[in-house]
Amino acid sequence: MASVNGVRRLCAAGAIVALGIGSAASGQVAQPPTAGRTQMDELLTEVRAIRADLDRAAAVSLRGQLLGMRLQLQEQRINTIVRQLSDVQQRLRENAQVRAAMMGPMKMLLSNIKDSKDLPDDKDGMQMLLRPLKEQLAGLDKIDAELKNEELILQNQLHDEQNRWSALNGQIEEMERASAGRASR
Repeated sequence: MASVNGVRRLCAAGAIVALGIGSAASGQVAQPPTAGRTQMDELLTEVRAIRADLDRAAAVSLRGQLLGMRLQLQEQRINTIVRQLSDVQQRLRENAQVRAAMMGPMKMLLSNIKDSKDLPDDKDGMQMLLRPLKEQLAGLDKIDAELKNEELILQNQLHDEQNRWSALNGQIEEMERASAGRASR
């Protein structure tokens, strides 16, 4: 009998354990499945938001790099125009020096001719003496006009390129301000 009672007790204990496991399992199943999905949904939403932020950051970074390269190219254009403008202005100065060098002897020749009473009144001869100087001066005038026109064109180009540089620089500064605003959040 003792062994039958032991078997009954063992069976009863096994039944209690089985009921306990069953109720624990049914309690877990009985919990609302939406709680697990809500956490998963929140995680998924957060991952999507992080992914979107990374995409935006990558786009902003790429835009910043492109703007930086465009700004660099713009600076190169400006430097090229500044060099061209400097060359034109140097040629204008040289042209003015040549003109001054030619005008000195021409004025002296005209002064000597007017002051000299020994020279005949040969206007054709005088014209022959002055013709090469006048032709050179006319050539200098033509070159001067061309150089001044080129200088004006280059100054306008420089102004336009500087405005483009300022616009690009403004876009970069705007990106920096936006980036600083996001970082402070």
